[in-house]
Amino acid sequence: MNVEDVVQWMNNSIFDKTGEHLTPLQEAILTGVWQRQKYPQIAKEFNCSESHVKKEAAKLWEKLREELGEDLNKFNFRSKLEKKHRVSQNSKSGHCLLQVDNINIGGQFIQTIKDTQTRSPSPPDSPQNQARSPIIDLTDAPELRYFYDRTSELSTLKQWILEAHTRLITIYGLSGIGKSAIALKLIEQIQTQFDYIIWLSLADTPTLSTLQTELKQFFGRSPQPPLPTIIDYFRSSRCLVILDDVENIFKSSQLAGQYLAGYEDYGKFFKQIATSSHQSCLIILSWEQARELTALEALNRPARTLHLKGLGEESAEILR
Repeated sequence: MNVEDVVQWMNNSIFDKTGEHLTPLQEAILTGVWQRQKYPQIAKEFNCSESHVKKEAAKLWEKLREELGEDLNKFNFRSKLEKKHRVSQNSKSGHCLLQVDNINIGGQFIQTIKDTQTRSPSPPDSPQNQARSPIIDLTDAPELRYFYDRTSELSTLKQWILEAHTRLITIYGLSGIGKSAIALKLIEQIQTQFDYIIWLSLADTPTLSTLQTELKQFFGRSPQPPLPTIIDYFRSSRCLVILDDVENIFKSSQLAGQYLAGYEDYGKFFKQIATSSHQSCLIILSWEQARELTALEALNRPARTLHLKGLGEESAEILR
């Protein structure tokens, strides 16, 4: 798939909707993201600051969401278009037509024809044709560069979520141990089981009210009427929410899992997620575990904890 064709097609789609073309920087962002470049590299090649690229990128992804009706971002832009596409030549007009499976763009639902030599087409009412793509926002997620063997841990997490219907999961361990990596790999493997998936970081220590507002804005991207609480969204749809850097709302140099002043309501929120009846899952990534979640797990509530440890014996032996 040619990146120039993709950028031109996106430019034409935006122009058809707004009457405005993408800016040169926005085109550079799409090109760079397609080529798996990071924002600092894009900024260097475009001869501008990284902060400027990030601001323009945020505007660009929001524009694509609003005008094209599809939740595209720097993490899923290429994968959504590359894995499920074909570029065909329109014999009448001579224009390149991009067709993408399961993506609603410009109000039109376009499907990809793939594996036609080995698979027979599914009937119109088959589960494959009835399935909907989840709304995904991984803007706050780190880039997955490396993933070391965590087969056992991944299997455990999938069993907790898909079979045991665990509502709240804490993955904790030392910084750099691989918490984000295993969560990203988990998303890859179970995303089709959810209606919404969002990754949010608490690195800037947002208040619970700020966090809930951001979640409501994300859930509001769907055509369903707005709901009053996060639990209502968790009940009406199957949502997967990943909260990263949760250690930032805990006190340092204190007993593990104690909240900063003014952030105690997070504890009540986590407890509500674990004890209320719903079909969704909240995953917490942290250096340490919230104290009340340990108590909930002991009471056999739908809360589980995965302590992510270091290298196994075989890996350590290889290093030795």
